[in-house]
Amino acid sequence: MVFIWVLVSLFILAVMLMAAVQPASIALKRENEQDLIFRGEQYTEAIRLYQSEHGGTFPTHLEDLMKVGPKQHRYIRRLYRNPFSPDGKWGLLAPGSTVVTTDQNGKTVYIPQGGTATPQRGSAPAPPQGNPQAGSQRAAGAGQGLQGHQKILPFRLDGKEGQPILGVYCPLNEKSFSDYRGSQRYNEWFFSPLVIPPPILPGRQPPQPPTPGNPPKDPGGK
Repeated sequence: MVFIWVLVSLFILAVMLMAAVQPASIALKRENEQDLIFRGEQYTEAIRLYQSEHGGTFPTHLEDLMKVGPKQHRYIRRLYRNPFSPDGKWGLLAPGSTVVTTDQNGKTVYIPQGGTATPQRGSAPAPPQGNPQAGSQRAAGAGQGLQGHQKILPFRLDGKEGQPILGVYCPLNEKSFSDYRGSQRYNEWFFSPLVIPPPILPGRQPPQPPTPGNPPKDPGGK
């Protein structure tokens, strides 16, 4: 009888511990989510500022944003880590474009310009790791049964250091608590001057988003 009571007590204790741990993990995820938005937007503004001082060109390494520019200042306070990645690394956005559509099963399909389609449920495709043939197998047949174009992203999702970096994103394929710019999946939150307009200053008209190779224009004419 005593043994049964001990088992019941341990079971109740385990349930209570699980109930306490769950809110803590949710709070941590919410905190990381807000950090992701803040840090991603810091990179967006840093790249925008870098462009404005380098004739519209993009940095080729994130470390370039920490270098002193022509106006004798750095473009970002520090190189922020991706809060949802154990190694802190970000996915990088590359020059090009990506067609976002769906297949006949309702899966989101990302088709890089001039590339192959990689279907993932509500996710952005990450560059293949390890076995390159595995990536080709995933892409095989992905273009079949598409339901039509939904939108076109002004960048590719397979950027690498050494190439122009148009922005950053978090490859984590999970549903978020917050809706950020119309999306509730972390890997669909793209932080780039090409999709996030600059803050509007009082008395100024919102400028047009820059394009690769063209510097952003100052609506004030200065």
